Order: sequence, then C-alpha cells, then structure tokens
Amino acid sequence: MNRTEKYIRRVLEQMQSPKAEREEMREELLMHLEEAKKRYLYEGYSEKQAEKYALADFGNPSRIGRELQESIYPFQRGLLYVIGIATIIFGVIFYLNAVFLLHERIIVWFGIQLLIGTAVILAAINISIVGRYFYLVNLLILVSATWSGIDLMMVETAPGGQAFLFSLCLTILIIVSLIFVFRNSYYSTSQTENEQRKPGLVKFSYIMNLLFGVIIISLGLFFMWGFLVFIGMRAIAFVPSIPIFLWLTFYKFQMTYIAKKPLLSLATGFLFSGVAIALPFGILVFT
Repeated sequence: MNRTEKYIRRVLEQMQSPKAEREEMREELLMHLEEAKKRYLYEGYSEKQAEKYALADFGNPSRIGRELQESIYPFQRGLLYVIGIATIIFGVIFYLNAVFLLHERIIVWFGIQLLIGTAVILAAINISIVGRYFYLVNLLILVSATWSGIDLMMVETAPGGQAFLFSLCLTILIIVSLIFVFRNSYYSTSQTENEQRKPGLVKFSYIMNLLFGVIIISLGLFFMWGFLVFIGMRAIAFVPSIPIFLWLTFYKFQMTYIAKKPLLSLATGFLFSGVAIALPFGILVFT
C-alpha cells in the first residue's frame, strides 16, 4: 500500500458510509490526488516528491475525513456521543442515588446501563466500520431507547423532585435517540434515490414507521410493567415484550422498503403494528 492509498484509508476511517458510497468516495479522492500529483510532476518534481506535496496540499487526512463526515452525515457521530455519554452519566447518578438514599444496590441494572452506554460510544468512535451497517446502528439506539423507557418506570421509586428530573432527562434522551434513528434511516438511502421519490414523502414515511415502533414499545413496556407488579416474575409477564422484538426485527425490512415504496410501506407497517399488538393479547386469552 503506497502513501496515497494510506492517506485515503485514513480519510475514510472517519466516515460512515455504505460500501458502494465508500468506493465512490475512494475513487473521487484518488482522482483529485492524482491530478494534484500530475501538476507537481509537470513542474519537474520526482514521483515521491510530487506525491508528498500533493498530499500536503490536501491537509490532515483525519480532519478531511471528519469534514466529509459532517458534510454528508451531519451530527451523526455527535448524536451517538451524546446518547452514549448521557446514558452512562444517568446510570452513575441514579445508581449512587439508589445506594445512598434508597439503600438499594441495583448492580445488574447498573451493569446493563453502562454496557449500553459504552456500546453507543464505541459505535461513535468506530463510525467508519459500524456506520456502514445502518440497521445495526439503529437497532443499538432503539435498544438504548427501550432501556431508557424501562428506566422511566424505575425512577418512580425516587423522591418526587428527583423523579421529575430523572424523568425529564430520560425523556430528552429518548427523543434524541429517536431523532438519530430517523436521520440514520433516511441517510441509509442515497440522496439521489430520495430526490427521485420525493424526499418529503420518504421522510414522512420514516417518521410514521418510527411512530408505530414508539407506540408498540410503549404499550409493550407498560403492560409488561403492570404484569410484573401484579403477578410477579412469571413467564407470562413477559408476553407483552413479544411485539417489541417483532417490530425491531421488522424495522430492518421497513428501512429498505420505505425508500422504494413509501406509501405501500406505510400501509404494511400499520398492518404489522396492529398484528404485533394483537398477538400477545391472543396468547394471553388462550393460555
């Protein structure tokens, strides 16, 4: 691997992009660098000198990569950092509050909270690798948002004023997570495709599909919490979580389908959401 290829690799290490877009960006960078190199060769410099000066003209590859990342996928990495760091900070504060004020050691919960926050931060750090798999990143953030929904039920144990502040922080965290999922879904398709299929309609479809998920997850968590309160840790108490897992799986299909047939995808998402919500009630009736 020569110096130019190493330079381009360092640029791309800062960028979130699917394989086809990455190759297109690689070819474009290579073309510009080769043109700059040819100018120095024409001026009489040697091959190595021309390559060295051409790369120097472009500047620091990491900075170039970050600038390209922000121009193509603005705020993506920043939102991941916000979600991950906020998840960890909330976990630490709530855990200390539970230990010193409520005298409860919720070690398993704290471990999961730190694990989710750390996973999101690692995704931000390795955006060039993880960011290529849009669904997996969305799945991680949706799991994080769902866990924050569980946290919302837990903060009721805190004193009145603290419960309000904790709930407010978690609500903001969930909203930021949903904003990221929407943006990441929209960026999973090329801007050319979105322009051809009316970007307003595509955005509306992504929002509605995400709204279906919010409703399903909220209802699932609410009924699961109710069952755990009234019947305890029995297997049947986790039946309301079935729609959540179904929708998270179905979301991968919807991410691709919306970009191609937004209106038909909306109808499909609505029908699937109805089935997903009705399924656990049917199981409960016949058990």
